[in-house]
Amino acid sequence: MTVLKTYMKLLVKNSYAVLPYFVIFMVLAVLIGQSFGGDPTRTFQVTKMKVVISASSENMEADDFAAWLESRGHKVIHQTLTEKEAREEIFLERADATYLFPNEEKASPVVLADQKSSAGYYAGAMAEAFFRFREAYRLEDGSIDRASLFETLEQEMKVEVDVPDDDVDGLASGLSSVVASMSGAAYVLMAVSFGVLPLVHEAFTRPGIFERSIASPYRISKRVFELYLGSGIVVYVSAAVLFGLAQITLHRQVTAGQLGRLAVNYLVFALCVLAISNIISSLTRNRAAISAISTVFSLGLSFISGAFLPQELV
Repeated sequence: MTVLKTYMKLLVKNSYAVLPYFVIFMVLAVLIGQSFGGDPTRTFQVTKMKVVISASSENMEADDFAAWLESRGHKVIHQTLTEKEAREEIFLERADATYLFPNEEKASPVVLADQKSSAGYYAGAMAEAFFRFREAYRLEDGSIDRASLFETLEQEMKVEVDVPDDDVDGLASGLSSVVASMSGAAYVLMAVSFGVLPLVHEAFTRPGIFERSIASPYRISKRVFELYLGSGIVVYVSAAVLFGLAQITLHRQVTAGQLGRLAVNYLVFALCVLAISNIISSLTRNRAAISAISTVFSLGLSFISGAFLPQELV
C-alpha cells in the first residue's frame, strides 16, 4: 500500500484546493434549508380601512353606516368634504375610501376609492351590501334594528377561503430546495474531483518519481490499482460528506424511500465523476492545463445540468 499512502499524503498537501468548496457548500446548505424549511402555515387577515364619512349631523343613514364600519374594526372619521377634497384625500393616501352622503334622505352615498386596490373594491362592496339590507330592518317607529342588521351583514360579508390539502406552493418550494441542494453538492463534487485528483496523478508522473516507480519491484498492476483506489476513496468520501451536509435541506422535503433512491442516483453520479477525473488525468500532465480543463468540465456540466440556471433557459 505504499502508493496509496503516498497518494493520501499528496492529497493532504493539495487540500487547500478542497476545503473552501466544502465550507462554501455547508454555508449554502444551511441557507437553503432555512429558506425553504419554514412554517408553511398561511394567515389571512380581514382588510382594515381608514374611511371618511361626509354627511350632515342629522343623517341617520350615515350614522348607521358609520356604526357598522366601526363594529367591523374600521377607522371612521366624520368630516365634511366636497367631492374634490375627497378625491384629494384618496390621492394623498390619507384615507382608503370616502363616502359622500347627499342631503336627500334615502339616497345612496358617493363612494370614492382607489379601485385598483383591494381596499377600494372592498369599500364599494360594503356600501352596496349595507344599503341593500338596511331598509329590510326598519321597525314600525321608523328606526333601524341595528343588531339584526349587523348580524345579517356579518353573515353576508363573511368570506370563506378554500385552501386545498395539497399545498402546491409548498411542494414547488420543497422540490426547488432539493434540486438546489443536490445541484450544489454535484458541482462541489465535480470541482473537487476534477481539480484535485488530476493534480495528485500528475505528481506520480514527474520524471524522477516515474523512473523510480518503473525501476522498483512494485508491480505496475498493483500501483495502478492503488492509484484508482485512492481516487475512489477521495470521490466517494467527498460524496458522502456532501450528501450528509445536504441532509440539512433534504430531511424536511423527502421521505425515506425517496432519500434511498436519491442516494443511489448520487452514487452513480459519483462513479461518473470518478471516470471523468481519470480521463482528465490522462489528457495532460501540465498543472495549469489541468486546472483549466477541470474548470471547463465542472462549470460546463453544471450549466448543462441546470445547477446554475433552469434547463429551460439553457
